[in-house]
Amino acid sequence: MKKPKVLLITASFGNGHNQVSAVLKHTFEEFGIGNVEICDLYAQAYPYWNEFVKFLYKQAFTIGPSLYKRFFYFMDKRYGTKATGWYMKLGEKRLERILADQQPDIIITTFPVGTVPELRKTKRHKFQLYTIVTDYCLHRTWLHEEIDRYYVATEAVKQKLLGNGVPEDRIQVSGIPIRKEFEAARSRQHRMGTDETGPAYRRVLILAGAQGVVKNIAWIAKKLLQDQAVQLLIVCGRNKKLYRQLQALVMVYGARLRVFAYVDNIHELYEAADIMITKPGGITLSEAVAKKLPAVLYKPVPGQEQENSVFFNQAGAAVVLQDKKEVVKETLSLLHQTGRLQSMREALAGLYRAGSSSCITTDILESFQPTN
Repeated sequence: MKKPKVLLITASFGNGHNQVSAVLKHTFEEFGIGNVEICDLYAQAYPYWNEFVKFLYKQAFTIGPSLYKRFFYFMDKRYGTKATGWYMKLGEKRLERILADQQPDIIITTFPVGTVPELRKTKRHKFQLYTIVTDYCLHRTWLHEEIDRYYVATEAVKQKLLGNGVPEDRIQVSGIPIRKEFEAARSRQHRMGTDETGPAYRRVLILAGAQGVVKNIAWIAKKLLQDQAVQLLIVCGRNKKLYRQLQALVMVYGARLRVFAYVDNIHELYEAADIMITKPGGITLSEAVAKKLPAVLYKPVPGQEQENSVFFNQAGAAVVLQDKKEVVKETLSLLHQTGRLQSMREALAGLYRAGSSSCITTDILESFQPTN
């Protein structure tokens, strides 16, 4: 049987879409499919414009959440109308050149790139088309009648697709692909940033986000560390200013404060922690699900973050807070109420779907039908 050429199309607005693409590429290669490419379509089509939009996207998490909220819900409400027709044309010329050059048999989108299904519809390309919804909510930009199958995180997202007219046989509840390190258990003595021979700390993992956009971390850290039983593991991402600020505090708090920049083996911190403070990105939440790590979701931005946080809160798997004082109060309360933490872990376990990337890859390869 012919081995297919696979093209993963993504976008670099946030790290999650790229992470999912990289995981799938690796999984296809493990399955013996060597011809797999990842394409950041908008970065290739509009390199300067793309960097500017990425900058604006980052500002949505700091100074412009209300603007992002309007854009997000406007696109959700009006998608598919003349007012949003431009979205399905973004990167079209570049995409046509990519298709002519690579001639993929399979395209998988990990970002709602409407240009891909629209081009297949208008130009009658023969590639098979799959999409992975990388959040715990559904935005209408993911929808298109040309998509052969959707892979989603939960039954709730499936029901929303069904409500939008997508046939049930085109939907699979697969979970969101994450790195294998998050699906493999490790013994506690190998967990990064901890000393199992020392005091039995209650550990809080704080993630500033890949771009380090979470606010008030130093203030929250100082307040949490007033409890002598608490140890903090803080990942600053690319925020060098925050990293330097927190490193100065290590001189005060010693081993109870561990500060990291951008780390690859972050799964070890998830394993070490009792609770996490973070923003509710789809991939971060999927990693928390795999490690059964309860979360305090802090100041979700209106849009997919807000929708993700609502789902996890309603599932009993996370707490959603807007105020830094409440974050400190609730985190300490949870650390001292092991019953509540256990209930949250059980809720997370109910959301977990093991081997998502292998499940998706297997399904795609089994449905693959060579055109010649």
